[in-house]
Amino acid sequence: MSPKTANAIDTYVAGRLRSYRRQLGLSQADVAKKIGITFQQIQKYEAGINRVGAGRLFQIASLYAIPVQDFFPNGPVADDAAKRSAQTNEVAAFASSIDGLRLCEAFLGIKEAKQRRVILSLIEEIQQQGQRELVSDTV
Repeated sequence: MSPKTANAIDTYVAGRLRSYRRQLGLSQADVAKKIGITFQQIQKYEAGINRVGAGRLFQIASLYAIPVQDFFPNGPVADDAAKRSAQTNEVAAFASSIDGLRLCEAFLGIKEAKQRRVILSLIEEIQQQGQRELVSDTV
């Protein structure tokens, strides 16, 4: 295998690059501009055509505010990234539902930060209470 040939890890990293960029709502052009390369190079990284060097991967990880390890499979960091990705998908699905949309619109209508924090605390307490009840029901 030639040193420039992409392997399974390179392909995995390429997919993670695209996934994180999309989660952050950035375009390929946005990322390219911020790290000083062309958007075509970002396209090649994300397609797995070009391998990403360590220095460039570090730049991108810094831009995305994630540890470099999150780009790699197997291990607790990758597992956490997969969980975050699944959670992000779940949140997006809820936010696009009728109840989610109503909740988001109502919450955004509250302008006082203190009131929003109180509502969040209330929701978190209700959620924790529900978990405690679920555990006590199964014991």
